[in-house]
Amino acid sequence: MSDVEKVISYFKKVCSIPRASGDEKAVSDYIVDFARDRGLDVTQDSCYNVIVRKPAAVPDAGEPVILQGHLDMVYVKENGSSHVYENGIEVKEDDAYYYADGTSLGSDNGIAVAYCLAVLDSDDIPHPDLEIVFTVKEEVGLVGADKIDISSLKGTRFINLDSEEEGIFYTSCAGGLRCRMIWDLETEKMEEERVPLRVTFRGLAGGHSGINIGMGLGNSIVLLGRLLYFLKDMQVRVNHLDAPGKANAIANNGSVCLYVKPEELDEVKAKLAEAEKTFQTELQYTDSISFEIEEGAAQTGAEVYTAKYQKEITESLMLLPYGVSGYSFAIDGLIETSMNLGSLTCEDGKLTLLMSLRSSVASQKYMLRDKIQIIADSKCDTCIFESDYPGWQYRKDSPLRDTAIALYEKLFHKKAEVAAIHAGLECGYWDSKKPGMDIISTGPDLFDVHSTKEKVSKESIGHMWLYLKELLKELSKA
Repeated sequence: MSDVEKVISYFKKVCSIPRASGDEKAVSDYIVDFARDRGLDVTQDSCYNVIVRKPAAVPDAGEPVILQGHLDMVYVKENGSSHVYENGIEVKEDDAYYYADGTSLGSDNGIAVAYCLAVLDSDDIPHPDLEIVFTVKEEVGLVGADKIDISSLKGTRFINLDSEEEGIFYTSCAGGLRCRMIWDLETEKMEEERVPLRVTFRGLAGGHSGINIGMGLGNSIVLLGRLLYFLKDMQVRVNHLDAPGKANAIANNGSVCLYVKPEELDEVKAKLAEAEKTFQTELQYTDSISFEIEEGAAQTGAEVYTAKYQKEITESLMLLPYGVSGYSFAIDGLIETSMNLGSLTCEDGKLTLLMSLRSSVASQKYMLRDKIQIIADSKCDTCIFESDYPGWQYRKDSPLRDTAIALYEKLFHKKAEVAAIHAGLECGYWDSKKPGMDIISTGPDLFDVHSTKEKVSKESIGHMWLYLKELLKELSKA
């Protein structure tokens, strides 16, 4: 088995283990057993974060290097997919890419885990002392990075492997905050006859709520709010408003059940066709959408949201900020501040809207928080802010960055790029927990992460594996 084939075998193994955020125990235990089988020092905390230490492979090596990736993935699947989460992800491939069948792949951040396992399993890679950190719940607010105790780490050179574009080295990132708006739903029964119409959105691409937020993609929750407002002057009542998803993924699934007076049925259908055409026109250059409409038999006694709650929910979805709210004046083209509506689900009579706020300027993040709070004070029953994580400030002097860039350009004969990213990287926690740490983030080419179109480049996996080995060799001299 070649070097890169070993990386792929570990990637497939990691993908086969169910590991959605909050369900990392199995993959964490796998890492622990893997390390113990090789006689390596390993610790696992109560959150299932893992630290593995591997002694230097060469004498008189430089100071320790820390490698880091997260164990969890964003699990999403296509409407109608028969995939069973508990079976894990089967990695598919064509000539150029690895991908999954109807689900997200989990290359974010399974490929980083695979690289780390291949390094731990090697006996021919020159490297200094290694401290390899595997964190949990990164995709739900960097929880593992917040909770982990890194006081025992000796390294000050830190390589995060959670980036998604080969040759781009990230040196700063946005901070983030999550919010839940909750309605304690009240319902009533309709005495008069109503016809149920279930409207389901099809075709929206979805994507990463930070990286893809400025691409003009449709958000199903935003569109559901607009659809309901579009129908506000008609006597349409609502039940089963649903858009399951993740805070850090642009919502691409959505459905609503409308109860319509029989005499207004044709007019409502015409309004739906008009709304569909409007959305398609708006998204014609960036995304696609269609309405699937299912009509049921007329019935009496239909249970619907009260008019008060229907109005509050509709107006909230219309008023809440969405998308890019500001660009950086320090870094050309960088999104500074944004907000995503990620999930709208009902459980035990409570409708919960989950949102993600991002900004590289903390005060702008908190301004968005305050805007949401003002809306929530009059439009919902409960508003909770959580998972407030720090950004990562650019460091003017970085020997690690200089070494990493020079090596990449030497190996591949092309210019490397230093960049900031409008997404949450765990680097902000390492920077704040251990001031003075020299940090970079890198990785292979990943595409459409957090969506069912996710894929990773085979060629880039090979490039970055060669690069990582050579970088460790170079750092063992310093």
